[in-house]
Amino acid sequence: MTKSVDAYDVIVVGAGAAGLAAAAQLSRNGKSVCILEARDRVGGRILTVRPRGAAIPLELGAEFIHGESPCVFEQLRLAGDVAIDAAQTRHRAPQPGRLKQSEDLFETMKQRLQRIPKPRADLPFAEFLDKHRRQLSPTVRSFATMLVEGFDAADPMRASAIEILKEWGGGSAADAPTFRPQRGYGALMDSLAGSLDPAKACVQLDSIVNEIRWRRGEVNVSFTRHGEPGQVRASQAVVTLPLAVMQLPALAPGSVLFTPSLPRKQLPLSRLLMGPVVKLVLCFSRPFWAEIEDGKHRDVAFFHAQGAPFPTFWSTLPVRSPVLVAWSGGPKALHLVGRSTDEVLRPALQSIAEIFGKRRDYRRMLEGVYWHDWQSDPYSCGAYSYAGVGAGPARRQLARSVEQTLFFAGEALDEEESSSVGGALNTGQRAALELLQSS
Repeated sequence: MTKSVDAYDVIVVGAGAAGLAAAAQLSRNGKSVCILEARDRVGGRILTVRPRGAAIPLELGAEFIHGESPCVFEQLRLAGDVAIDAAQTRHRAPQPGRLKQSEDLFETMKQRLQRIPKPRADLPFAEFLDKHRRQLSPTVRSFATMLVEGFDAADPMRASAIEILKEWGGGSAADAPTFRPQRGYGALMDSLAGSLDPAKACVQLDSIVNEIRWRRGEVNVSFTRHGEPGQVRASQAVVTLPLAVMQLPALAPGSVLFTPSLPRKQLPLSRLLMGPVVKLVLCFSRPFWAEIEDGKHRDVAFFHAQGAPFPTFWSTLPVRSPVLVAWSGGPKALHLVGRSTDEVLRPALQSIAEIFGKRRDYRRMLEGVYWHDWQSDPYSCGAYSYAGVGAGPARRQLARSVEQTLFFAGEALDEEESSSVGGALNTGQRAALELLQSS
């Protein structure tokens, strides 16, 4: 006896920010929607934990709102949450025997870069810095490299100079206003999932999609759930797979096969890259960084050490807590992926000693370590996207629908707020609107 296949108006592949945003808009407009999610939870690369006794939510994935993202702020309003301004705090970088304010270095870098003509032909960011050695001091070049690796999670030898310079002048640049959702991004995702019309939408977790068979006006999605094969069909689909999953070779473990294939997506896929990040959330018995030098740095949120395995740390200011986040992105992070917790904790503590001094026993003060290896996660294969040399319109091309049947969304596809939750929400809503207009 042939097993019946459930049918919907739309299938949404992925229940991250983009997928939930698309599904919410579609269900509100009367479309029946099936959301297939490989993980046992919603949120995608958002992973908020709140251990017993923790006064604040701990973010193992996305944490900040970079710039005044209209889409994120609107979702916060709908969720009854607010954004905490995390930008009214200062940065410090270690100098011999002391910590020195580093905002002046950031401003110096921006001023120097503004005096240099933008490149007409794209080139790797590292080559751009080397080409302008006379205008940019070694300190500025080193800081710019650290920023590309840390903020963009990018390899300077592969990142597009044109796109990096454009991003640094935009509204979500590293020095833009920075916020956090008060209740954490996880609560925002739960609110978004809760806004789905239960009569029109279903979220099916633990459903690992392996093939999307399509023709104009018809989509059949095959998946595996708890070891059992399944299939759903619809007239249209919104695909929100992370960039690195889309880039997997056909039939590779974890890949999703498109039948027929999507040849016009291959060039833009090759121009975008997935950046690696290792982020440790360290819970200490007390906030020692606020106590050193008689509390001189108690209002400092970010600490930088350019040569350290973990070059950037931040506290939870303006909320005061004994939590410090260790961050390594780009090529440095590649040396830390696939390791055990202790193997990544050792270089993190070494980096802390480099910034705050070697006289304290930081391991003894440590009460908890939380992290998620996004590179080894088969449903993400990396942290977030960045533009490679020659990317140009790649994000826009990747977002383009196919025969009004397959629509695409995700942070890698947004030109204004790429690499962020705001970008994911934007593209999810945009894909849903485009689909509705095509019906």
